[in-house]
Amino acid sequence: MNFEELIYKRRTIRRFKQDPISIDILKKLVDFARVAPMARNVQALEFIIVVKPEIREKLFPLVNWAGSLPQEQRTPELGREPTAYIIILINKDIKNVYVDYDVGAAAENILLGAINFGIGSCWMGNINFRKIRTLFEIPDYYDIKQIISLGYPDEESVMEMFKDSFKYWRDDEGHMHVPKRSLEQVIFKIY
Repeated sequence: MNFEELIYKRRTIRRFKQDPISIDILKKLVDFARVAPMARNVQALEFIIVVKPEIREKLFPLVNWAGSLPQEQRTPELGREPTAYIIILINKDIKNVYVDYDVGAAAENILLGAINFGIGSCWMGNINFRKIRTLFEIPDYYDIKQIISLGYPDEESVMEMFKDSFKYWRDDEGHMHVPKRSLEQVIFKIY
């Protein structure tokens, strides 16, 4: 898959097959995040890889899914949950003022890397920070920033032209539709 295909194919996936992702692939995704641009090259990001079924089961209810969908369509059904997670942490002993940009760059590298391996992903920020800290015994000198849910896709997500709402939606066949503004709508000016 070439780079342009990779960019356009990357869509959020919230329903997953239950095939496991190899630890080597998950480590490679973290490696992609590790080499992302970091402001002033201050490398404050660290990661937790979650693959054990009993830990995934405890983490699953601590993340909130698909805020734009009706309540009954948000959370993946039993047997369609993520098969892995990557938790992005900030080591506050190393942190710099631009670290949120670093998180964005690292997360995007993980998301694009996942697509390259045929893996679906969901970048999540609406999470129960306190309970996640307790579950993973994360020391106070870390900030928990984001979680990326991963698995082989068990749904389709398609991009469509923005009309009157930014809200994504699920059709009767279970396909996600994600409105995006056109290129002409987002270019403010050309000089």
